[in-house]
Amino acid sequence: MDAIVDDAALMPKEAALRTLRAAVTAYNAERPKVAREMRMRLLLIFGSYLLLAGFLARMALTRFEMNWFGIVLVFLALGGGVVWQFAVAPAKRFQQALRDRMLPLVFGFVEGVRYAHGGTPGFMDGMPGKDFVPRDRSVHGDMIAGAHEGLVFTLAETELSTGSGKSRQTTFNGVIFHFAREEVFPGLLLAARRPNALRRFMRDLFGGSGLAPVTSGNPEVDASHEFRTDRPDAATPLVQGTLAKALDYLATEWRDDVVRIALRGRDCYLLVPTRKDFFELPPLDTAIDFDRHIRPMIRDLVTLLATAHLVNKIG
Repeated sequence: MDAIVDDAALMPKEAALRTLRAAVTAYNAERPKVAREMRMRLLLIFGSYLLLAGFLARMALTRFEMNWFGIVLVFLALGGGVVWQFAVAPAKRFQQALRDRMLPLVFGFVEGVRYAHGGTPGFMDGMPGKDFVPRDRSVHGDMIAGAHEGLVFTLAETELSTGSGKSRQTTFNGVIFHFAREEVFPGLLLAARRPNALRRFMRDLFGGSGLAPVTSGNPEVDASHEFRTDRPDAATPLVQGTLAKALDYLATEWRDDVVRIALRGRDCYLLVPTRKDFFELPPLDTAIDFDRHIRPMIRDLVTLLATAHLVNKIG
């Protein structure tokens, strides 16, 4: 896999790098002014609200019964959240505008690259449900789509959850990488690998499914991986091939939780859990540094592309 991941070959070309660095320079030049304005807005708007809230809370304490005082405090706290969001909104718009401008440049090596924020990617309708990852609700952040060496893909920051209120449970939080394979798998194949060898005894990753287990024949692989399918005859050659290597590579790069792959027809879904923001940029009071903040984003996408190309060759 290391030979496949060629950072130098996949980095943006020199012209794109110059444009990208110019965008970083322009952002860093404008950033201090926006940061000062944000601090001033917080001081004037949120500070004024705190004074008003303190005055109203004191009045409620002296004039109302204790149960009404608690209700007033709840409303003041909710109001504080609204005022805070209003105060920082211009700074958030400034940073989102930076993402809109820079991310297509960051991933300039992707053909026809498109960036969006907050929409629902089209692949969600076809992604396997409770057999793969249980979900009642999905929330999406940044999304990148395009093509690389003929491989058409979409990557989306996604949180999946079940239930609501106190019973709400997050079942996945990370990035989903979807692409169309050249070969068709005539059914559904699910594969997963835990990143931590100490947790290998917790084998039943797809316990809620009615799919049949498949083994690779390699005791070490079968101790740390799980494969389930509705077509064992078609799945066995894939499981005995390089599918486990793809899982191992992803689990080595992202160690936060269970790494999963699903094949259905031509569709392939790579689910990579991560606690960090995939498209993370530094806070407004920090200047952007290309090597610290931009290059890791490129490296992460290169890793997923390398894995996708490997899975695409499994046949």
